[in-house]
Amino acid sequence: MNTNSQLSISAIKSPKLSDKQRKEILDVCSRAYEEDFSPYLALLDNATHLIAYLGTELVSHAAWVPRELRLQGKCPLHTAYVEAVATLPEHQCKGYGSTVLAAIPPLIWEFDIAALSPSEAPYYAKLGWVLWKGPLAYLHNAQEIETPDEEVMVYRLPKTPQELDINAKLVTDWRPGEIW
Repeated sequence: MNTNSQLSISAIKSPKLSDKQRKEILDVCSRAYEEDFSPYLALLDNATHLIAYLGTELVSHAAWVPRELRLQGKCPLHTAYVEAVATLPEHQCKGYGSTVLAAIPPLIWEFDIAALSPSEAPYYAKLGWVLWKGPLAYLHNAQEIETPDEEVMVYRLPKTPQELDINAKLVTDWRPGEIW
């Protein structure tokens, strides 16, 4: 049964979230990830949150933050980096997370590309995300540090360069918490 038409989805920048919405996002993410999500939520202070309600209950969430990704010898890519994709456990496998993810691309048209670190690559691949095949690294204190155990997926947007080579090295800047 497809109940996605019952979802009410809103995009809200972090500073405009109410205390109630912050608590609801924290609850959804903590329950979905089975850990206290507070430290991660604190890192999303410049994010745009996409929140999905089923009636009055927040059931699914995703956010994006602006980041810069670089390919050697190319201009930096202004990236919408998707974070905290979560659906309440009792509402998983109903298409709510997929509906939220599908709502993101039309909202991020000003970015060059979207990217994320997948927990389950096949899930995101079904939604049009492509696994980055080239090496990954980050810059910290002017030193490039490779991250061979990480995975990143990208989603092409209207401004994505046609010649984007997913086999090239992809580099970002260090950040607290999870690099990718």
